[in-house]
Amino acid sequence: MNKLFLTLTLMLTLLTTTVFAAENADENKVEPYEYTSEVYGFKIMCPSKPAVVVKPFEDPNKKGELLVFANDGMKVLFGYVIELDAFDDKKVPNFNRDKKKIIDSYLEKIRQDNAYTYAEVVEIAPNNKGFVLVTAKEIEVKDENGEVEGTLTADQQTAFAHFRSRSGRCITIQLISASLDESDYNDYRKSVATFQDATDLSMPPADNNNDKKSKKKKK
Repeated sequence: MNKLFLTLTLMLTLLTTTVFAAENADENKVEPYEYTSEVYGFKIMCPSKPAVVVKPFEDPNKKGELLVFANDGMKVLFGYVIELDAFDDKKVPNFNRDKKKIIDSYLEKIRQDNAYTYAEVVEIAPNNKGFVLVTAKEIEVKDENGEVEGTLTADQQTAFAHFRSRSGRCITIQLISASLDESDYNDYRKSVATFQDATDLSMPPADNNNDKKSKKKKK
């Protein structure tokens, strides 16, 4: 699974763009904002209107946007990196349909990588599961023989939600947070649950009651 990194191009863009750091929430309460991508057509409910939107990938084959809500100079304090077609559908289990043994085996391989402190299946939205990774604060550095040489302390921790949209598109949404505190993470989880790609938006609304009736009939 490719990890998402901010490029030099992004940093230069932020330097030339006026972005205001988040103020105290009690002093300046902001309303949720429904963001619609002009380029890709997806929608997502955000905790506030993005101060700036940029393309975070140098690779022309990668599709996505970085939504910046707050920053301090070149450092993003709070933002989402949204990537479409982010992973290989055939290589990642379908967490809604595949057997528990297959899913557990996949997650166990990820947990063996000490770069992550959390890797669990979660309910992204009603009737749609995915998995969330949280990077570790301290990462062991090993030599070529697998022996631990020391540890590296990360400047920031980040979370990744990997899931399939209702239409089956492979989506990754990364949280960038200066402190990865509970407030930012809760806002992020709420946003992820609202994501709809362009194909989702053209589909009829999901009828969970009819889905349940169909499953009963099949039995």
